[in-house]
Amino acid sequence: MATPKEWKRLSFQEAMELSRLPDDTSTTQTTQRFMSRQPAWTPGQELPWHAIGIPPPKITRGAYGAVVYTQAPLAAARVVEREDETEPIENKRGIHSIQAVFTNPGLSDRPFILDVSEVHSSRSFSTRLVHARQPIQPSKNPSGSFPESDSEALLGNPCLTSIITFKRPVPSTDQVQGIPPQERFKDILSSRNPDEWDACPQADVDALKEKFPNEGHGAFPILDMYKVDMSSFNADKEIPERRELIYYRLLKHLPREDSNAHILCHAFEADRNSLFMLGNHLGYGHDLGIAASLSYSFYVHVNAEEAVMEGSEWWIQEASWPRFSAGRGAMESLIWSPQGKHVATGYQDGIILPMATKLERETKL
Repeated sequence: MATPKEWKRLSFQEAMELSRLPDDTSTTQTTQRFMSRQPAWTPGQELPWHAIGIPPPKITRGAYGAVVYTQAPLAAARVVEREDETEPIENKRGIHSIQAVFTNPGLSDRPFILDVSEVHSSRSFSTRLVHARQPIQPSKNPSGSFPESDSEALLGNPCLTSIITFKRPVPSTDQVQGIPPQERFKDILSSRNPDEWDACPQADVDALKEKFPNEGHGAFPILDMYKVDMSSFNADKEIPERRELIYYRLLKHLPREDSNAHILCHAFEADRNSLFMLGNHLGYGHDLGIAASLSYSFYVHVNAEEAVMEGSEWWIQEASWPRFSAGRGAMESLIWSPQGKHVATGYQDGIILPMATKLERETKL
C-alpha cells in the first residue's frame, strides 16, 4: 500500500489568522470588522483524485463549514477580550455558547469578512452578533495569504450569521453529568492506543473511503483526529442508539491562557464529517447527493479554563443522531475531557439527501 502524501498542516493560530480592519462607523452602532487570511480547508481536496482519473465530486468542493463557524466567534472573542484587558485573568469572560445559521456555502479561494456588533452586555453576561460574508470574486492571491485589499471588494450576502454569548466564571458547587464514554466503552477503547485507530477520514463517505482507504489526515489543520471503529457496537442497533467516537488533541501548541481559542478548537472538531457519517448510517454512503448544515449550536457547560487542552492528552467526541425526517438530520456531539468530564455539547441540523430515490436504491440492491 502506498504511503499517503505528507501535507502541510496549520496550527490554530495559522489556520484561524484574522486581520483587524477599520471599524464601520456609518451607522449609529459601531461595527468592528475582521478578515480571515488563510484559505479554508476543504474536505476531500487532498485525496489522490488523479490516481483514479475522475474529478472530485460536488460534495467535496465546498469549504469546511467549521472554519467560518469558528472564525466568527473568534472575532467576537477578540473584541470582548480587549474590553476585559483590565480584568484579572480569573475573571475574564469566556465563550458560553455559539448559535449559527449557514445561509450560503463558503468558498476557499477568498477570505471571510466578519462584522461584529454588540447585542447586549451586563457585568457577567454579554452577547455579540457576527455576520460573515465573502467577496463575490476570488482573492488576488487565492492560495493565501489573502491581502487586506480583498476586504475592499464587493461582498456577497452573508454565508453565516452567528450569535455568541460570553460569561464570567463562577464556582462549581454541584456537578451532574452522564457516565463518560471512557467507562461505557472501556472494552473497545482499551483495545488500542488512541492514535492506533485510523485517522479520521478526510471525507467520511463510504464510497470515498473504499476508493481511498487510509489516506491519512491530508492537510486538515489544528487537530489530530482518530476515529474509533464502532462497527461491532453499532451492528445490531437502530440509528438513534448508534455512536461514533473520535479521539482528538492539538496538532501544535496553543497557549493555555487563550481559553477561548481552546473552546473554539472543540467547536471546530465537533463539526467534522458530521452529516457524512449520518449519510453512511442511512445507507446513502454510495449514493450521497446533498449534505449541508443549516444550523449549529455549541454550548460550553464549564468555566472556560476547564476546556483547555493540555499537552498530549486525548479528548473524545461522542456523536449520535437522534432524529431524521423531512430530509434533515439532527446530530448531538458530546465533548469529553481526558478525565471524563462532560465539557460541551454541540447540536446540529442539516439537509442530507441521496441522489436516488429509496425505490431506485432498493432496486439496485
